[in-house]
Amino acid sequence: MSSHSVANTFRDIFLSHRTVNKPLARDLAGDIEAAGFQGRTLLTWLDEAEIRPGQSIPAMVNSGLESSRFIGLVMTPDYFDPSATGWTDAEWHAALYQDPDNRSARIIPLLMQDSPYIPMLLRHLYAIDLRADHYEHGLKQLLAVLRDEPLPRPISHRGQLITSGSRISRSTLVAERAVPQADPDVVTERLYCNLLPIERLPQYVYSASIIPDLMRTRKDGSLSMPSKSEIKNAIRAYRENTGSSDLYMPAFRLFEDRLFTFHDLESSESPLSPVVDEGDIEALDIPTFVREEELRKVLLSLINMSLARHMVHAGLCADDSKLGRYFFPSKDGGENVITWTPRKKRASRTVAKPVVKDGKTLFWRHLGAYLQVIFLVGRFYLKISPTWVITDDGRTPSGGPDIGKRVSKWTNPERNLQVLFHVRFWTSVLRNRRAGPISIWAGDQSLEVATVPALIQQSYGIDGDQRDLMRLLDEEAPLIAAEEEEKADHATSEGIPNEPSEDNTEIEEFEGDMENANAE
Repeated sequence: MSSHSVANTFRDIFLSHRTVNKPLARDLAGDIEAAGFQGRTLLTWLDEAEIRPGQSIPAMVNSGLESSRFIGLVMTPDYFDPSATGWTDAEWHAALYQDPDNRSARIIPLLMQDSPYIPMLLRHLYAIDLRADHYEHGLKQLLAVLRDEPLPRPISHRGQLITSGSRISRSTLVAERAVPQADPDVVTERLYCNLLPIERLPQYVYSASIIPDLMRTRKDGSLSMPSKSEIKNAIRAYRENTGSSDLYMPAFRLFEDRLFTFHDLESSESPLSPVVDEGDIEALDIPTFVREEELRKVLLSLINMSLARHMVHAGLCADDSKLGRYFFPSKDGGENVITWTPRKKRASRTVAKPVVKDGKTLFWRHLGAYLQVIFLVGRFYLKISPTWVITDDGRTPSGGPDIGKRVSKWTNPERNLQVLFHVRFWTSVLRNRRAGPISIWAGDQSLEVATVPALIQQSYGIDGDQRDLMRLLDEEAPLIAAEEEEKADHATSEGIPNEPSEDNTEIEEFEGDMENANAE
């Protein structure tokens, strides 16, 4: 055949198929030719479109094989049927003869249906999965090959394919070779995590020296800073003398002989005015604290103090024994059930419940969480770690390793949707179960937290496997809550020892100091 005639019959892919599978091949050819490549249409070689009446079938098939860039094997249960005419065998045999190991990757197995048999000479080749729900993704892979674009390695057959639901005799079951193997798809996979981005920080951190009356005098006559408790006592004494009705101790931090706070120390109504030197006050911008590690620890400490006060204001208890742990108390001595909105629909969740046996309350089970603002990769996030808290009276946490062991049975590894469920729930709590952003008072200022959790993004995943979890959450939230409750009920059915023991469990504390935010 002359080079001129080959050029005139050039095709991008030769579709080798059985006549009974003509509709599959025809649809695939149409989808391929609907796609463009370098300003032209991708072309397929399909016998019914290429062989005219009176032409030699062997000659035209031979011309198509020689003039096509790729040879696609439309694999179905019929393709390798030994009772067939032999045309499909001749086509892939001829292609394989020229390149026995398919090093040029010219032969492309196209899996159109579950195939009970694949010849040994073809089993080592990677195939493109075009079966049913995989068709759209498989077509993208095939078009990427035809366009010389990068693509993930598709399915590799190292043995017979097993049709779902089929029974296979032990004589034909070849464990390692029977199941299609696959590499991850090159698709963007997004996973929700338990971090809420901090969208806006307070604008300033105020700093001042302590008034001389509170400074300690060393033996050598020099002055040293008072302790934090001494400063708190001075604030309490001032309130008693002035008849102040303030319930909360203002959040502040001592660092390098100075006091730091989000409260405006220049204001005459500052709750810290009784203890700071009004002639030595500075207003420092937040970027200064973010850049320097030691100052950033001070900033994180102040933010977490503000968070603690926010949670108590929302009706939760701040656990004195575990820094950053908050839980729902009982309600009027009985179980506590709250309503919240996962996305659009209202849902309910039991957040505090007595565990009763033989008419006697053994203990209380409370929904809780460790809430901590952290600094990660140049940004601040609110980290949410759901947990359970056990109390004897509905408010005072019990401790000990036995408690930790039992609670660990209720908190197994969770799916992406369950993680989103917990994060959205605590987002609702942080918003006081109202609409709008999460706004937390920080002294005389505020900080804002995003209501949508941060996403972990990776380059590999399973194409077509992503679901809109936010949309599913409304339907799944009651089921997740019921499953969670059932699991906890089952795990606590044996009871938990009421005798408290020494708690040796270690938890990561905040950088800097935290303090109890309960009303004094």
